[in-house]
Amino acid sequence: MTNLEPYFLYLLLSANAVLLAIASLAVLRFEYRWKRIEQFWDSPTGTALGDSADDEMRAQIEATKSLERRLGELQRTVKIMDLNSPKETPPVERNLPIENAIRMARTGASVEDLTRTCGLNFGEARLLQKLHGQASKTARPH
Repeated sequence: MTNLEPYFLYLLLSANAVLLAIASLAVLRFEYRWKRIEQFWDSPTGTALGDSADDEMRAQIEATKSLERRLGELQRTVKIMDLNSPKETPPVERNLPIENAIRMARTGASVEDLTRTCGLNFGEARLLQKLHGQASKTARPH
């Protein structure tokens, strides 16, 4: 039994050395890839991609904020109308312009139709069309 102990110790040391070498190679490969990614984003192509994505995202965020503001205004208007209306009248179904715009976008209305009919600005209409339009339904797998 004593003859096998040095064999297992050498085997264990060898396995540790191999694992250390593999880990070192993985770290070096990661550093190399990280440098290449940094170089790409510092290049004109990466900068242009980053700027266009940022601009599009900012436009979508602004359109969303505008829609939220308009929805908030409409909700306040509805609450004021509720306060002013007598309590015994049955509730009236309200057709908000945003709901109408969403319904139109789902049926395939163009951005121009949404801006003209619902009073939305171009960014809001484009966002609604992207979120609820026909193209978004065909692009998503079910």
